[in-house]
Amino acid sequence: MSSTIRNCRFLNEEAVLLENEYLEAILVPSWGSNLISLKWKPAGMHLLKTPETKEEYHANPCLFGIPVLFPPNRIDHGTFTYEGKTYSLPINEKPLQNHLHGFLYDKAWTLAKAEAEGRRGIAQTVLNAGKDPDIQRIFPHSFSIAITYTLEEHDLHIDASVVNHGEEPMPLGLGYHTSFRYPFNHEGDKTECVFSLPASKHWDLSDRMLPTGEYSETDGFKAGRTAAGERLDDMLAAEHDQAGNSTAEIRDRLAGIRLSYEGDRHFKHWVVYNGKTDHEDLLCLEPYTWMTNAPNLDLPADVTGFRALGPNEELTMRSKITIGGM
Repeated sequence: MSSTIRNCRFLNEEAVLLENEYLEAILVPSWGSNLISLKWKPAGMHLLKTPETKEEYHANPCLFGIPVLFPPNRIDHGTFTYEGKTYSLPINEKPLQNHLHGFLYDKAWTLAKAEAEGRRGIAQTVLNAGKDPDIQRIFPHSFSIAITYTLEEHDLHIDASVVNHGEEPMPLGLGYHTSFRYPFNHEGDKTECVFSLPASKHWDLSDRMLPTGEYSETDGFKAGRTAAGERLDDMLAAEHDQAGNSTAEIRDRLAGIRLSYEGDRHFKHWVVYNGKTDHEDLLCLEPYTWMTNAPNLDLPADVTGFRALGPNEELTMRSKITIGGM
């Protein structure tokens, strides 16, 4: 079956619907280029936590769909210094006095491409951050970012390309706050839904949810576990296979769905989060290129994932979600 793509509306916002025999996805460019919905058609199940109203979405936009985090997670007091330049990001997590989740997830992106190419449906959004005065006040670099979403068979590919158009190196940290429904079958038992992460190094966090630089070894996430009855807000160092990919999984036995989530070699860390109360119906698996508060940590860059993008340099970071039966 060929892919189709068409304009639609989601909660009265302009959106794009991509569809094939197996998957249906809805992208809302004006909501930070958020792929807000992903449906596994053979089982008729929605895989991402999706808002029912605009008010619900705007109350906490990072808990729905696949928000783009740039930079990901927390920056201590919103401040860091690189190459003699001090960056001051807004304190939007006031109880802990941190900056949280970056400055791209709430910006309006532009739909640059939406077309079907045989069995592939492709939508691309772009944001020219160098022309956004709000971004320039806190991150004064001329750069652009394009995200290409490709629906093909059982796969959703997400390729993020960042270009530094300026004459100075710019810090680059990217992640996705991917909010899966947990379990996929809401009438199911949470204990029948198991997830795993390819990671054994578990970073210790302070009472302000910042890495201390210390870690412990664990095999619990690698072997597979349930998120039922336990609050999770954990950061782990990703392990990669010979092809350079790190792949997490969710297996919902009652729904009969097995989902894998793959990040390429640029994604060096995973965060797993399942909300603040026992009643939350989500499991966030979050691939990051750099760890929480990376610019402020006294650790090697090859450990934290901290990196800069040089003048006129471009970097593409690839990830993929694949869905199938058990």
